[in-house]
Amino acid sequence: MEEEMKNEVEIGAAALAFADSRERLLAVLEDDHLNMEALSDLEIFELFWATELFPIYSQKSPHTKRAYKQDLDYILRFFVTKTQGVKQLTILDLHEYLKDVHDQYAPRTVKRRNAMLRRFLRFLHVNDYHVRDLSVQVKDQMKPEPLRREIDFDEMEAIALAFRYTVKQKKNRELLQLRNETMGYLLLTTGMRASELLSLQFSHVHETHSMNYIEIKGKRDKWRRIPLTQKSIYLIHSLKQLMQLEGVRNPYLCFNIRAEDVSISYETFRLIAQSASSQLTSQSTSPHWFRRSFITKLLVNNLSLYEVMNISGHESINTTNNYLQDLKKGSISSLPFD
Repeated sequence: MEEEMKNEVEIGAAALAFADSRERLLAVLEDDHLNMEALSDLEIFELFWATELFPIYSQKSPHTKRAYKQDLDYILRFFVTKTQGVKQLTILDLHEYLKDVHDQYAPRTVKRRNAMLRRFLRFLHVNDYHVRDLSVQVKDQMKPEPLRREIDFDEMEAIALAFRYTVKQKKNRELLQLRNETMGYLLLTTGMRASELLSLQFSHVHETHSMNYIEIKGKRDKWRRIPLTQKSIYLIHSLKQLMQLEGVRNPYLCFNIRAEDVSISYETFRLIAQSASSQLTSQSTSPHWFRRSFITKLLVNNLSLYEVMNISGHESINTTNNYLQDLKKGSISSLPFD
């Protein structure tokens, strides 16, 4: 029982933000050579984050940083619950980890989490914490990509409309319904990434005589313009007016009703999309599926690769071309994520 309680405490600590200011960590960093023997497993992970990852990922997007922290947290939790600790790691432990990740996650997540583990193990070996370089034991196991259903544009539109009907609470019900309807419609008609939509503010919406559009900052801090339909403008205006009437002050379209100046979290956004999807289909629809649908529809309507690349915010036209080639093969279910 004591061991279980200890594990719970360590796991809880692992879920916190990784620190880099503890006294023992600072003492270790002051030495010419890292001496990690006196550190706990959690402190070793914190040291790895502070010295190896944070300098690289500090300028990345919140979504990217969150993903890598989750990967590192997952590895720590696995070590705490299923091994004798970082120092006593064995090859059998690593094989168990590989099987565990392989069985639970999609290929992309498996590849990313294995890469994180390899980097962590190399860090331990280079700093003489492990005599052997165990990173060579962590190899990506082959797992076929899950089959994806064909994109049905009518189905996607119906799911977008169903965003409105996922609201369960009574307080501010009409406002939240309009917020969700606006989110669903913008997902359907702009092809924005989930992170981009969550960062969208009313000040990013522009109306001119020639066109209505939003200016949004996407990956690699790259700004782009996305045209808006007249219905989008109507929904945005209606949402802004209703927020003013109900005294909700928030610059974000995907506003958090419980906190000023912040949008809803990605997890909340994902659950809204999942709930809307479950009302119409037995298959789950993630927010990213709308982006895939939007890009595909542009190509079906014979928009040029260059135009689609600019609207979608792809860094390379090769990414856009992959969608087109899959369309020609009739295998849209294998479209790549981007």
